[in-house]
Amino acid sequence: MQSSEDIEYVIANRSDREAARNLLATFFYPEEPLTIAHRDGPAVTPDDMDNYLSFLDHNGVIVARLRSDHSTLVGISIGSPTDSALNVPIETRKFADIVAFLGLLYDRASLRALGSRPSYNVHALAVNPAYRGLGIGRRLMEEQIALAKQTNQRAFDSVTVDATGPFSARIMLQLGMKEIYRMRFEDYKDDQGNPVFRMAPGAEVITFEKML
Repeated sequence: MQSSEDIEYVIANRSDREAARNLLATFFYPEEPLTIAHRDGPAVTPDDMDNYLSFLDHNGVIVARLRSDHSTLVGISIGSPTDSALNVPIETRKFADIVAFLGLLYDRASLRALGSRPSYNVHALAVNPAYRGLGIGRRLMEEQIALAKQTNQRAFDSVTVDATGPFSARIMLQLGMKEIYRMRFEDYKDDQGNPVFRMAPGAEVITFEKML
């Protein structure tokens, strides 16, 4: 039986690329509504995956791994300044839809923001279900908040997260983050008025913010 003492947290680098890819594919995307409920189907597009992996080059990826086996990643968090969230060309309609949705959410949430913009945003948070209950998700968020405070090139006064599910929303509340905006997936449509996500009625994304 693993305990929290068996887990360590480090900033990932390029050598962790395939392990990070596997963790995202196995434990993040299968639970991410923006992926699984998209009108084009649940498959992960290469441009979406490559964008997340691009943060390995910017020291924005923090992983939780076993102390006894550094090749076994059990959790991941990805963050960056909000104005540096897109690092690859958009090549698919699905990724274009997701980027547009998050852009609209950012604009609307910014109207109710507690801090200035750009902020530091945590784009992804995932934990292997077999290791949940050990506080890994919360610790990964705490590590991202610490990373935002330590950023040498820029100063941020807040950290933001767009929580798309109850697991992440619960962690944000535990950390004392404040809800500043929420939007139902069913209310988001493309320029022709067509729904982009096939979600259960009432499903929503909540933007949280924490002052640094």
